[in-house]
Amino acid sequence: MLTLLLFAQLAGSILPADSVYASASLRELVARVTVQNHAPPAAFRGYRARVETELSLILRDTLGRERVAQTEQLSSSVQWARGGDYDMRVVGYRSQGIGVPYSALTFVQSWTEPSLFGERLRLGVGFGAATDSTRERRDPIIAVHPFASDREQYYRFTGGDTVAVLRSGGRSIPIVRVLVEPHLQDSTQFAAFEGEIDVDANRQQIVRMRGRFVVLGRSVRRPLMARLPGVVGVAFCEFVNTEVNGQYWLPAFQRTEVQSSIALLGRSRAVMRVVSQFSGYAIDDTSAVAAVSDDARRIPRHTTWAPSDSVSRFRDWNEPIGGATSSVSADDFDDLAPDAWRTTGGVLLDMFPTKTANFLRYNRVEGLYTGVEGSIRMRSVVPGLSAGVMAGFAWTERTVKGGAHVSLQRGLWTVGARGERLLGSTNDFGRALESGGGGLGAFFGSIDDADYVDRRVALGSATRVLGSLQRGLVTLQLGAGDDRAERTRLERGFGGGGPPFRPNRGVAEGGYALGTLELELHPNVTGDFVQPGFGATMHYELGRGTLRWDRAELSLAARKYWGPVAIALHADAGVVFGSVIPSQKLFELGGSGSLPGYAYKEFAGDRAALSRGQASYTFPVLRMPRRVWRNLKLPGLAPGLAAGLQSGWTEISSSGGRASVAALGGATPVSSATNGMRTTLGVGVTLFGGNAHVGVARPVDRAAPWKFVAGIGPLF
Repeated sequence: MLTLLLFAQLAGSILPADSVYASASLRELVARVTVQNHAPPAAFRGYRARVETELSLILRDTLGRERVAQTEQLSSSVQWARGGDYDMRVVGYRSQGIGVPYSALTFVQSWTEPSLFGERLRLGVGFGAATDSTRERRDPIIAVHPFASDREQYYRFTGGDTVAVLRSGGRSIPIVRVLVEPHLQDSTQFAAFEGEIDVDANRQQIVRMRGRFVVLGRSVRRPLMARLPGVVGVAFCEFVNTEVNGQYWLPAFQRTEVQSSIALLGRSRAVMRVVSQFSGYAIDDTSAVAAVSDDARRIPRHTTWAPSDSVSRFRDWNEPIGGATSSVSADDFDDLAPDAWRTTGGVLLDMFPTKTANFLRYNRVEGLYTGVEGSIRMRSVVPGLSAGVMAGFAWTERTVKGGAHVSLQRGLWTVGARGERLLGSTNDFGRALESGGGGLGAFFGSIDDADYVDRRVALGSATRVLGSLQRGLVTLQLGAGDDRAERTRLERGFGGGGPPFRPNRGVAEGGYALGTLELELHPNVTGDFVQPGFGATMHYELGRGTLRWDRAELSLAARKYWGPVAIALHADAGVVFGSVIPSQKLFELGGSGSLPGYAYKEFAGDRAALSRGQASYTFPVLRMPRRVWRNLKLPGLAPGLAAGLQSGWTEISSSGGRASVAALGGATPVSSATNGMRTTLGVGVTLFGGNAHVGVARPVDRAAPWKFVAGIGPLF
């Protein structure tokens, strides 16, 4: 899959050979920088430094929120001898994850570049298999350096303006920005860099490079999946140098980010982010220089590891785990994105779904649903305007469903409207990225832990981003809706295995005018994923019509690391008012999705609260990742102790609430109030940096035996 990420992107248009430089002065500047770039200054012999790196696996949703599923942090000592080897020794390693079954080091063999000098340029991350534990065998992306001696065959240069003046060591450093665009021929076997390069105008050395690596050419072999329609993968990079000893521009910050999307799976993106920070430079200006090229392709790279117990006990971290990952965003590279992701350009029409459920889904009410979706983005023609339609057929229900939407984005504002007939889920307090029911569990195992309502809506909306998406956003929706009851139409899933499907719960039928207001603060932080920080969501909605209600919800999330100690919390609370409350607006708790240890939606009420919290300690042993098969590596076993509490409470506060709860099951009551807080305690061992757990759990609100539990993720 990661090979797909690296090779799926094609470069831009081919430019004529006589338009290499935008001006004569720029030609002269590039020529001077090329001379300085070919090799480090003569007095420079090499260096030693410390590098701290984070490798993270992230899912970016359609709004741009990032869910970090795994972070691995490494501390390394590096040494580079000019004309010789680049040696990296890993002295510290730790990880946090929520079910990712492999280490990112399965794919990544090296993760920094010793310098930006030379005729060729590497991605910054070495992908591919290794012949042994210390040496890379291959590196799929080698780019022609924009300041190589043969640069004019591959690049066009524009810019050349002074963009800043830095102060360092008592001198003023004018920074000139050069814009680089590749023009690779079909026979080209190299990659190329596309983006911007900041240059010290006095010393003609590179200060910063920011851009993407592009590949073009029939001779470049790419995986089959990379050639499928709707598959896009891009490798972005940002290299920042710092002036060391007032003489040399050497690496300070390096970031490589591989982003990919598969259109049939919706508009979410998978992101692999590698962020490295250099510190503690010791310059060598006395050793002899080997007569070996400084070409990036020919610098031998060696990665070794300190003994396992030393790596596991390392504590001298500069940053808390997750800090480097959360300090940047995938949106930082939007201006360099491929055409399929860009907001500028010509009109773009595509027939891929915005989410997988619009294309294919399976549940006990509809059976198999198949659909199509088409959208048009006007981009530069009418900036920010997009529209789309979708339609599909539920084969067991024998019903056509669909809808249409339109939106306009201007700066931090997005306004839109949509109309749709959909199968809505009545589940409460869902976790980030939960499907809401159905799916593979229903198809193969007759497991469908959701209840549904046939809903028609027509809504207008306005969303305001609060400075940045990482900070927060607020959304207002106004419109109308109509709810109708649904029923279970299937006895079992497609395979016929598992228990029979349960009946779909009752709902109140009728139309209503609808208004909702929602505020999200730090939406990247969910508590359930590994990104540290604090987040909150406040939601208020009201309905007026045949159905009437007022409902308010508050969600809080937090995650914090103190060395080997990790604490995570996710808490929800809600209240609904109304003389006759629609049953679908009640709160329901119970089952693996909300309150394990109790029956599916055993509890209900017009007031509810749910909390999930855990504290864990990881022992300083066995943290180093292990190779298990070929190049497949698992995160270190990293055993730890953990304790978790999951608590839930519901209350039925009125006669209207009692009538609504009774209506959930028709003639047979199916839920009741909790009559106090219901709490499950779990204790045991976490493994692989929190990716899995084994232990025992039991309710603490009543006498009950301990039960063995095991699962994916850290939460018992």
